[in-house]
Amino acid sequence: MMNPVSKTIIVFLVMGISGPLLTSDIQAGDVPPVSSNHNSAQRVILLAPTAPIILELDLLVDQSDFRSISNDYIDRIFASLDQDEDGFLDLKELNSLPAFGIQRFDKGKPQTRLQQLDSDLDQRLSLSEIAVYLHSGQGTAFRIAGVPSRSSQVIELFRKLDQDQNGTLSDTELQSSYQTLFLFDRDEDEVLNLAELRPFNSNRSNTVSQSPFRQAEVETPFLRLDHDRSVNKAIDEILKKYIEYTNPEKDAISVSCFQQARQDTAQLQDSDQNADGFLNREELFEYLQSPLVDVQLQIHIPRQQTFRPQLKFLNKTTNRVSEVQVVSSSRIEFHIDGLLLELRVKSTRHLLADNVRFYQTRFRVVDGDKNGYLTEAEFRQLNLPGSEYQKVDLNKDGMLFVEELTDFLIKDTAEVQNQVVMTVANDGKSLFEILDSDLDRRLSPRELRNSMQRVKEYDGNRDQALDHSELKGHFKITFELGKPELFVFAPRSGAMSMQQNMTIPRTANGPRWFQRMDRNRDGDLSPREFLFDQALFQKYDTNQDRLISPAEAEAIGTSANKH
Repeated sequence: MMNPVSKTIIVFLVMGISGPLLTSDIQAGDVPPVSSNHNSAQRVILLAPTAPIILELDLLVDQSDFRSISNDYIDRIFASLDQDEDGFLDLKELNSLPAFGIQRFDKGKPQTRLQQLDSDLDQRLSLSEIAVYLHSGQGTAFRIAGVPSRSSQVIELFRKLDQDQNGTLSDTELQSSYQTLFLFDRDEDEVLNLAELRPFNSNRSNTVSQSPFRQAEVETPFLRLDHDRSVNKAIDEILKKYIEYTNPEKDAISVSCFQQARQDTAQLQDSDQNADGFLNREELFEYLQSPLVDVQLQIHIPRQQTFRPQLKFLNKTTNRVSEVQVVSSSRIEFHIDGLLLELRVKSTRHLLADNVRFYQTRFRVVDGDKNGYLTEAEFRQLNLPGSEYQKVDLNKDGMLFVEELTDFLIKDTAEVQNQVVMTVANDGKSLFEILDSDLDRRLSPRELRNSMQRVKEYDGNRDQALDHSELKGHFKITFELGKPELFVFAPRSGAMSMQQNMTIPRTANGPRWFQRMDRNRDGDLSPREFLFDQALFQKYDTNQDRLISPAEAEAIGTSANKH
């Protein structure tokens, strides 16, 4: 039997999740109609191997611009500006609106700002219109999250080897990879394993305590273009990556970098204000405010309404985008410069109810004395991420009842779902996996010394340097609303050190003395492992690579027999 409290909670959840659905004409499974005056585009730049690609995402949550959802912070700002409390900001009240870091909205007279922000043309700003502005200025409504799909992808090997931090690995940096990584050999066995190379902060305690907005992530070649900070970051990355197109003296990049496989280049030419064939930082900043779009996608995500999420490929304006395949109404695949992009959109609206039900069940389990409420000690057993007893105990009476917990969970989860998350998973090989030729989840001196030859086939633009996008040839991209932390995937740190418990077999090649000297079992003898005089080592190391291979060891016995 369900008690009255449980019935009330379930009814409240259904009402909270359904929202306006109860009075909406939209049927389950239908896509809501799209109003023609939506300005919901989110631009993303992909640092593709040969040149940048601009993606324009027409993001709609229910029937609205994804940035129109307000939160407590936006509500307070709006209330402080709405002096006559009529629910709108007129031109006089708009004079008090501060700048929030997005130049195209912040500059100009109040009348100009009103015209730019007033999407329904009623000469005043509503709460949702202010929310669009503030989310744009702060970048809080959209996030790109790079997540690892395997433990070896958490290893920041690329960053460690990129000594000049220019976003690429040169031949020189690859040749000196062993010397660069030597400091990470903490057990001094002359091989580098996952535990030694992983970031120092990727331990279990951090993974458990992080919020979904601060989850440990990996780098991706996708960058947002919304507020001024994100545009300036994109400019930095563009100038670092496409070195062959840059002019260091002018701190500029050639216009031709953005013209590849395009016909409509007039806008680019106009952006080159001094007509020198390059875009300097100021010109590039202005261009990226409204760049030429290469790919247009439309994304519908349900939040309070009930319909199937949809993903549509609207348009492409460059031949660099090819093999477009519509797999289903929520999945699309296409190629860019040889990179495979597999995109899908998911609904997470059910996770609100799942999250609440889970902790309601946990409430009954940790209520040890079965008195119907939780003390602070019992609350700690809930393991509710990022929350304190004082915040959840709304009336501060030292007794946390299930109704208070439910209220907190609904509010907390709703705030998480105010954000659209673009999750980028790399299903291609990581640099660690490419270099680990014997698949023993370790990097030996020989593997590092052969790194230049191993990565040569991945240098897609043949510029004698390797960058992130060339390394990762298959991206799985998911668009969804933010998820409660209970449902946020984070790779377990224990999985990263699994190889420490793996038994590395003894070297099977070479004479018996060679196998016994090979203490780290990497298939070579280093000067430290060689137990005889170093003069002999130099004699037996016939190719002078400071490693004795099994073949060189076998040759010693053959030479001795001949003499």
